[in-house]
Formats: sequence, C-alpha cells, structure tokens
Amino acid sequence: MTGSDVTELRYWLDLGIKGVIGIVVSVVGMDYRHVKNTLQELEQSKYQVAMQVEVLQVELSGIKQRLDKIDEKLDRALSR
Repeated sequence: MTGSDVTELRYWLDLGIKGVIGIVVSVVGMDYRHVKNTLQELEQSKYQVAMQVEVLQVELSGIKQRLDKIDEKLDRALSR
C-alpha cells in the first residue's frame, strides 16, 4: 500500500462513519418528534377529560340540590 491508498481509505472510512452518525441522529430526531407529538396529544386529552369531569361534577351538584329540595317538600307534606 502506498501513502495515497491509506489517505483514501481514511477519507472513505471517515465519510462512512459520519454518514452512519447522520442516519442515527435523523432516526433519533424523528423518534423524538413522534414522542413529543404523542405527549402533546395526551396533554390535550387530559385537559378535555378534566373539563368533562368538572362539567359532570357541576351537573351532579345541581341534581343533588334538586333532590334535596324534593326531599324537603316530601317531608313537609308527610308531616302535615
């Protein structure tokens, strides 16, 4: 082997290693974006579920108040 063959081999080896590193970084970046998007979707779902739970709690509270009023009226009617 001559000196120019070694230099050429090092060049291609260096180029190959950089290419592999670039591919790995691209794959990791795509996976990161996918995970980030999934987390955003989960946050939105969590917010929607939390809002639905709050609405249901308010509705249940209103139903409870109405039932309490009916119970009071029945008690008054039965006590006469």
